[in-house]
Amino acid sequence: MQNQDRIWGQIPPGFRKITDERGIRLVVRDDQERSVTVRVCRDSASLSDARHYQGREPLKFFTLPNGERGLIRAYYHGGTLRKITGQLFFTWPPRPFRELSITEELRRRGISTVEVYGACVETVWGPFYRGWLITRELAEAQDLWVACQSGMIRELGVSVCLRAVAKSLRALHNEGVYHRDLNLRNILVRLEPEGVKGYIIDFDKATLLLSRLPPPLVKKNLNRLLRSARKLDPDRAYFLPAYWDQLMNFYHEANGRGV
Repeated sequence: MQNQDRIWGQIPPGFRKITDERGIRLVVRDDQERSVTVRVCRDSASLSDARHYQGREPLKFFTLPNGERGLIRAYYHGGTLRKITGQLFFTWPPRPFRELSITEELRRRGISTVEVYGACVETVWGPFYRGWLITRELAEAQDLWVACQSGMIRELGVSVCLRAVAKSLRALHNEGVYHRDLNLRNILVRLEPEGVKGYIIDFDKATLLLSRLPPPLVKKNLNRLLRSARKLDPDRAYFLPAYWDQLMNFYHEANGRGV
């Protein structure tokens, strides 16, 4: 059982484990088993880029039978490790399976994030593997960095967008989540019938605590977000200093008290 936990991690209800003839492992949501396959992941490099979403590499998309789109994100290292191992990882349980499990738990708790359809892991050699995560596209959403560049944040209303983002960030921290890669690209904004909504994504390195995130970790997480904004926009031409001040004001208001 311990070996199975190491290989698969904790798979949430509503998902099933599949191993193909080559030993490639897939965790897929029950209602997406016909659409989300090992082949879709392994051949994703030939698919078109989803231009509105880009992490270390562009996400790929494919069309589902109902006309909606699924997004495929291949895992890549950042920093110096990227030059050495690129797409190869050796942490177990595999990062794609861990992110699937965490994201589903956060959705269960009411956190605004994406729907995960599946995760796939292919062992390359020994403990090394490459992996993919498959999610449902949030149509018409843009990450906060793209929204600032495209003018979307001004079209929808800067204050409206930042208030929605602040609400999602506060909910995340209230649930005890420390997002180790919190940056403008991992925050999405979208106009919905009830108004603008903020979504937080990419939880493969997140830490979940049993209670509300302590103030020192809240401060550390928000500082990490500010550093990412300064790195993406060193001249502060798009994500203006006033935007950060508004975001923090809304964040504190979201719970009726400061950090």
